[in-house]
Amino acid sequence: MSILDGGFRGPSSPSRNRPHGNLGVLRIAVLGMFAILTIRLVSMQIIDGDDYARRSRENHIRATNILPARGLIFDRNGEQLVQNVGIYTATIVPEFLPKGANGRPDLIARSEIYLWMERNLQVPALEIQQRVKAAEIDKLEGQPISIQKYLTKEQAIMLEEASTGMPGVSLTVTPGRDYKTDESFSHILGFVGPQTAEDYRELRKKGYQLNERVGKSGLESRYEAELRGQAGLSANEVDAQGRIIQTLRTQDAAAGNSLRLSIDKGLQEYVWQLLEDSRQEAKVAAAVVMSPKTGAVYALVSYPSFDNNIFAQADVRGAEYDALLKDPRHPLLNQALSAAAPGSVFKLITAAAALQEGRITPSTGRNVPNKDLEIKTETGQVDYLRDWRAHGYVDLYSGIAWSSNIYFFQASCGILGENKGLGKDAEDSAVRLGAYARMFGLGQATGIDIDAGEADGVIPSPDQKRRTHSGSDFNKEDREWYYSDTCFMGIGQGDVSATPLQIARMTAAVANGGKLLTPTVVSEVVGPDGKTVRGPKVEAKQVPVNASYLADIRRGMHESVGYGAGSRAQVAGLDIAGKTGTAEFFDKGVKYQHAWFTGFMPFDDPEVVVTVYFDLGVGGDKAAPVAGKILDYFARHVKP
Repeated sequence: MSILDGGFRGPSSPSRNRPHGNLGVLRIAVLGMFAILTIRLVSMQIIDGDDYARRSRENHIRATNILPARGLIFDRNGEQLVQNVGIYTATIVPEFLPKGANGRPDLIARSEIYLWMERNLQVPALEIQQRVKAAEIDKLEGQPISIQKYLTKEQAIMLEEASTGMPGVSLTVTPGRDYKTDESFSHILGFVGPQTAEDYRELRKKGYQLNERVGKSGLESRYEAELRGQAGLSANEVDAQGRIIQTLRTQDAAAGNSLRLSIDKGLQEYVWQLLEDSRQEAKVAAAVVMSPKTGAVYALVSYPSFDNNIFAQADVRGAEYDALLKDPRHPLLNQALSAAAPGSVFKLITAAAALQEGRITPSTGRNVPNKDLEIKTETGQVDYLRDWRAHGYVDLYSGIAWSSNIYFFQASCGILGENKGLGKDAEDSAVRLGAYARMFGLGQATGIDIDAGEADGVIPSPDQKRRTHSGSDFNKEDREWYYSDTCFMGIGQGDVSATPLQIARMTAAVANGGKLLTPTVVSEVVGPDGKTVRGPKVEAKQVPVNASYLADIRRGMHESVGYGAGSRAQVAGLDIAGKTGTAEFFDKGVKYQHAWFTGFMPFDDPEVVVTVYFDLGVGGDKAAPVAGKILDYFARHVKP
């Protein structure tokens, strides 16, 4: 059989059979690759298209705010009270952390980064991993996460060098505050702190970054808009690891305005130390020193206090913060703006009301031969109006000087069977007296320009008593207004309460002839260029009491320091007028007393008012000498 007949076929030829087999495999492989690419493209463009588009845009152009330098705060003499410092922070942007070829997180490379931060920054790697995962779940992977704040300079340098090999990790420097003063200024200055979620919802509308610190109390909060300044902007082109390729646009930040205070640093620190040294059994104390001409506050002191740098560094000083919260003296409360029973300093208002209503004259007198005056009440019961001593004969001047309770019972609630007091009956008298108290600024916040939870205080009235005693825990008798309620109100006890700042403001109105001033701590707002943006502002309204009656009250206060209950406030060479106050209160059945003194100098042309308060003590013995020392320091060291 010939070859032509096909009878003989030799071995298969490789050149004819193998290519056909390989080509089939190749075709299948190519088709498979195309299928995978098609699926991947569908996934990237259709399923995850929006997410990748967003990432592409963000990875290409990244805009960040440049935080402004916060304005500074100075005392009245130009002494700097706070300074700006840089806070070194280790941050991670999850989106820029290492990824594998498939675009998914490179867990091994990320673990190496987390472990490096654990070793060198003392943040557990597991904690970092959980925070990154949470950001990714919340679709916030493009936002920087603060991993560790307040790095030392050594840590900051180490991180800056190492971050070049750790994609997504960077060192950021944000503005912080360092308060250069002692505890005496903490309630005034306040502090800055991180934003809450609620804060950020509002502040982001004003261009705030989430990591930007804001004023949380005191001047830092009240003047946040002035101090913050204007944030800048930096727009950069970045690569997939977050490294800057080029800067496209930069807008510099504008520094905030600074504040010049009316507070005198030396006086503020002196008064705080004086209260601490003089308090003895007292747990808390406060003092206010202010101008009766402008309302400018020279000193506003609350004892005890705290280090406001604890809050500026709350992330690392949490234990100290917890100790403040557990302190039974409540050092976070500003005692100068917290209310307590004012006792006999309230008699200045009772005197003004009785004089203006024509119930007494300066010559109206009374013999007080005994400490107890027996009376028959409206129920027919025999009761006693008690004084703290047998004064003998007193008129308005000596009644103020010696702080006679019985004289001011006569002026407010009246002596039953002799005179009616301020109104036709006890309730009417209380309403009239309450109206005068509010004219002098009690029962309402003063409006001082710091955020510190200022109390309104309480001016009682028959309606107020019925409202507050309306619960099931009170009997009907508890809701009734009695003759004795008006009597106690007339001497600043019962339910009456006022803050030291309110008493200082009231005293200033007596001293200046009836101008009720709004107290202020900031005297000037100054721009970054040193020019005044806003100068001092005086706000006042006139108290409707005859000027001659206020002069009579001032005379009684002058005699109090000259020979009466306030004589321990005397200072050689100074002409001081004042009024003591001792308010009784009960705690668990034990009687205690608040100690007050409020006054001014010089008598003929008052330049300064001082009010001193201790939660325990007698006004004439404890508060008066402290007030005298404060006025002595003021006369020698402070220029109004």
